[in-house]
Amino acid sequence: MKKICYFINSDWYFDLHWLERAYAAQQDGFQVHVVTRYNSDDFVKKFTDIGFTCHHIVLKERSINPFGFLYGMFNTIILLHKIGPDILHSITIKPIIIGGIYSRFFKKNFITNIVGLGRVFDNGGIIFKSIRFLVTRFYKFIFKNPKSKIIFEHDNDRFLLGNFLNLNSTQTTVIDGAGVDTNFFAYQQEEHSKVPVVFFAARMLKNKGLDTLVEIKRELAKENIKFQLIVAGIEVPDDPQAISHTTIKNWEEQGDIIWLGTRKDMSELITQSNIVALPTTYPEGVPRILIEACAIGRACIAYDSGGCGSIVVDGVNGFLVKKDNKKEFKDKILKLILDVDLRIAMGIQGRKIVAERFSSQDIIAKTLDIYKSLER
Repeated sequence: MKKICYFINSDWYFDLHWLERAYAAQQDGFQVHVVTRYNSDDFVKKFTDIGFTCHHIVLKERSINPFGFLYGMFNTIILLHKIGPDILHSITIKPIIIGGIYSRFFKKNFITNIVGLGRVFDNGGIIFKSIRFLVTRFYKFIFKNPKSKIIFEHDNDRFLLGNFLNLNSTQTTVIDGAGVDTNFFAYQQEEHSKVPVVFFAARMLKNKGLDTLVEIKRELAKENIKFQLIVAGIEVPDDPQAISHTTIKNWEEQGDIIWLGTRKDMSELITQSNIVALPTTYPEGVPRILIEACAIGRACIAYDSGGCGSIVVDGVNGFLVKKDNKKEFKDKILKLILDVDLRIAMGIQGRKIVAERFSSQDIIAKTLDIYKSLER
C-alpha cells in the first residue's frame, strides 16, 4: 500500500485543519502516517481508531533554540527514513525544513503547505530577521527538489514567496484554505437579538486583535451602543504573543467579554451570533473561523491581513478594513450592529462564496489531484 506521511507541529492543528484530507487520502488507497508532537492521548486514540499510524516527535513549535532544532531534525529524519513514505506532506516551517531536507536527499515526493507566512516573515526584530534569513536559504535548497510541490492558501503569499525564492510556477498552486463541510456548517439566517452578539474565535494571541474589540466595545458603550462580545479560543501561555490568563479573566470580570475557553461546537456558536469579527494583524492563511462564519451566513469584519481578503470581500459579505485602522473597524462594526438587513444580505453572499470556493469537497479533490500528479 502507498504511504503518505503528514508532518505537522501539533496534534490539535492536524485535527482541526487536516483530518478530512488525510481521511480522504486513506479512502483513496494511502496508508496514512501522522508525525507530530502529541500533547494528548485523546488525539492518538482518535487518529489510531480511524486507521492512521501515529508517530510522536519532540519538536517544540515556538522554540528558537538551534540545538534543540538540530536534535529534533536528526531524530525526525531517522523516523521518516524508517517510515519510507511515498509522499511526504509537511505543514508549518520546521516540518517544511526538516521534511524538505529529508525529501531532497532521499529523492522523495514532497508537498508543503504555506498556511500563511507567519511571524518569521512578519516580525522586524533582529532575532526573527536572522531566522528569516536562514529559513529562506533552507527553502531555496529544499525546493530545488524536482519532486516538490508548494501549496499556498492565497495568491498574496504565492506571489511574495514565489518571487523571493524564484520558484518555478509549475511547482506552486493555490488551494483556498482548509475548506469546510457545507452540510455541517449549513446556512441559518440569524435570529433577532436586542443586544447583537459579536463572536471572536482564535488562539489567544495579542496579534489576533481581541484587545481591539475590547476597546471598541468600551468606546461604543459610552455612546450607548451595546453588544455582547463572546470569545472562544485556545490559550497558548508559552507563546511570546500570548494574552495572559489574568488579562482574559480581568476582561471577563469587567464584563468586556464572555469567555468560553476552548470549544468544539463552532457551528452552534456561530449560529447564535450576529457578527463574526477578526481584527488580526497576523499574516494569516485563510482563517477557518471566517470560512465557517460565511458558510453559516454571518457577516464578517476583519483586518486586511494575510488571507482574510480571500474570504471577506469588502462590502459584499462583510467589511475588510485596512490593517491597524481601529477607527474604521469601529465605524464598520457599528454599521453592522445597527443594520440587520445589511447583515442578512451579506450573510447570503458569504454562503455563496463558500459554496463556490471553500467547500471541503472541493479542497479535498484539489489536494488529491496533487497527490496523483506526483505519482505520474
